[in-house]
Amino acid sequence: MTSNLLGIMTNRIGSPRRFMRHAQAAVSAGFAGVLLFMPSGVRLKGRRIDGYVYTPGTRWSKASREYPRVAIDIGYYTKPETVRQSIRVKHATPIRFTGFASGNKWTIQQHLLASAELGPHLLPTKPMVSTDDAFAFAREHGTIMIKPINGKGGKGIVKLGCAGDRWTLHRNGKGVVSGGEPAVRAKLRQATGKGAYLLQRWIDIRNPDGNVFDIRSLVQKDGHGRWVTTGTAVREGPRNSITSNISGGGHAYETKSYLERLFEPDKVEELMKQIYGLSEHIPAHLEADYGKRFAEFGLDFAVDRTGALWLLEANIKPGKSVIRKVYGDEAAKRCFHLHFQFARHLAAQSDKR
Repeated sequence: MTSNLLGIMTNRIGSPRRFMRHAQAAVSAGFAGVLLFMPSGVRLKGRRIDGYVYTPGTRWSKASREYPRVAIDIGYYTKPETVRQSIRVKHATPIRFTGFASGNKWTIQQHLLASAELGPHLLPTKPMVSTDDAFAFAREHGTIMIKPINGKGGKGIVKLGCAGDRWTLHRNGKGVVSGGEPAVRAKLRQATGKGAYLLQRWIDIRNPDGNVFDIRSLVQKDGHGRWVTTGTAVREGPRNSITSNISGGGHAYETKSYLERLFEPDKVEELMKQIYGLSEHIPAHLEADYGKRFAEFGLDFAVDRTGALWLLEANIKPGKSVIRKVYGDEAAKRCFHLHFQFARHLAAQSDKR
């Protein structure tokens, strides 16, 4: 194996200079440099990788190298063939990846349901096979969210509501469609296309101004391989949005002070204790239930108007922009570097074998 280079696997490279901060973080953590590659660049028979190498004092250069001992996977794979390639690389090579795939949202939900402690914080959820499922689920729960089973960033989410014989369909940026079932069904079919979706009971997580908000808890392994909660922050969506996605004009806030605007002090203390307690429990539970190693999670919690806490999602490749918005560049930098420090921990473990 290539000595002391950190592997970085991604779905697209383009210019390797885009990954300079990753290379610098790897060197800062104690690696000699990085080997940047895509799953298609891994030659299983030759036990080599075609990619780009960077070491301090040099420029990025194309190279064919032996497998690195440890690698970080930062790719977002959407094409089925690329997904299969990435899984094959992780399971058919001796490279120690910091984390493995968690599957789609439905797979993750089933693993979460295996924890009795999480049961009270999980919403009724089921896969959507057809629009019939969506309308039946909405009749049962009144209003539901319809989410792409492999979606991220709040994209493609649809809200379907039922009030007697009248239906409403709401998509961000698309306005609200209302009317009888046939008309709304046609719009829903158009909105969901041929993709796979998940149905989830809607809860009212709007603040008094009518804006949807949730709480991102970032949980990461540190340089000793221990899970630590490195930050929590509220994400508030823009007016009339059905999601809390801040990229479309929303805002980010410090968690406790935001909750203090909505609830009494005792309730805020209870919620903060629950958020940190579940943030500690969930990663360890998922590692044990999957039987896989993970490196970080973005846990998305929501608090409804009654003060009940819900876990909406657990993401294995979380964005960290909300940490920067609330706590500044230095905090975001520390969170970014932590993954590389954990990778160095794995490499040190490998050295001892």
